[in-house]
Amino acid sequence: MKRIRLPFVIILLASVASITATGAHAKVLRSQDETATVFVFKDAYALDRFSKLSGSAVSDPSVVEPLLTCKVPQGSKIIVIGPGYRTAFIRVTDGNATGCEGTVPVGNIRDQ
Repeated sequence: MKRIRLPFVIILLASVASITATGAHAKVLRSQDETATVFVFKDAYALDRFSKLSGSAVSDPSVVEPLLTCKVPQGSKIIVIGPGYRTAFIRVTDGNATGCEGTVPVGNIRDQ
């Protein structure tokens, strides 16, 4: 009889648990101002810096892009990895930005 290695079993069980959990609590990203894309920031510090930008700086890609890990369309499916009071660390699970991880305001996270 062939023995199954313990690390393989642990990875398999973790994968099944992850799939089950994400299916039961599907979340999506929505921008608060109903723009076509939602910004995913590198971290809470980058999000804070963005919120302090003046109106003209917000529309300047050379100022905003260094703060972001990705931009995703409205309704992109996500997994909340690290929930917080004002921000959450998320992973995008569909679309062109699949695998992108970063910080968003909790107001941008909605139930599917």
